[in-house]
Amino acid sequence: MANDPASESLETATLSGVDYKTHFDPKIYLENYHKQESRFYDKMLDMLHKLVAAGEIRDGSRLLDVGSGPSIYSVISAGSRCSDIICSDYATQSLDEILKWVNSDHDAHNWQRYFEYVCKLEGKSDEWKLRQDHIRQAIKRVVPCDVHQENPLAPLVLEPFDVITSSLCLEAACCDESAYRSAVKHVTSLLKPGGKLFMAGVQGETFYYVGKKKFNTFPLSNEIIESAFAKVGLTNLQWYNETSDIKENAIEGRSNDFSGLFAVSATRISG
Repeated sequence: MANDPASESLETATLSGVDYKTHFDPKIYLENYHKQESRFYDKMLDMLHKLVAAGEIRDGSRLLDVGSGPSIYSVISAGSRCSDIICSDYATQSLDEILKWVNSDHDAHNWQRYFEYVCKLEGKSDEWKLRQDHIRQAIKRVVPCDVHQENPLAPLVLEPFDVITSSLCLEAACCDESAYRSAVKHVTSLLKPGGKLFMAGVQGETFYYVGKKKFNTFPLSNEIIESAFAKVGLTNLQWYNETSDIKENAIEGRSNDFSGLFAVSATRISG
């Protein structure tokens, strides 16, 4: 059978943020990045755990996770004290995967190892099932999100949140520094004055693969992030950075080209 030229073209094209609704396959993403144990995600969870532990999140807080994708790992630490969690993403097919997990569907992705890992970090290894049950019950809604809109949750209009988490989102959604600054501004508008932002991601990355599809990313640095945060009244930044051997991150030798990982927390001081 002859190869499909359109398919070949798509596989060699570099896709961008607007393509996530039509070309991002959450099942392949979960298979590629979350099926096996990963030092990458262990380090992400380590950094988020440390930031959250120092973040003084109040019991009963409301949390928004921006750009969840098909995953829930970024709320495991911060969501422990939250009674109301909303997960959001640009691609509705990714939200469907989160709903499967919330509803304990038979084909939902299994996040047990992540809960076990975080609870071990907290010295509560035997409480991972309780944490898992809590997060399931606390996720009240999964909603569409577009960080390029002034109100990323439009048409929903919700009260500002006590806590916002976001992992591996804005660098994938944005094509340049101007777009990144705007996205940070839009996301921050959803956070209460005095509220806490916890963000994690990769730096120096220009692409990553999901299966055979190549997605463009904006190469972040601490300086770019700090500048964008300062312009929107995010202060009291606390950082964790980790350099990475790109060769260790390869899936079929070509999954991404990031040079480091980061996690940062900040407080919104302006209205």
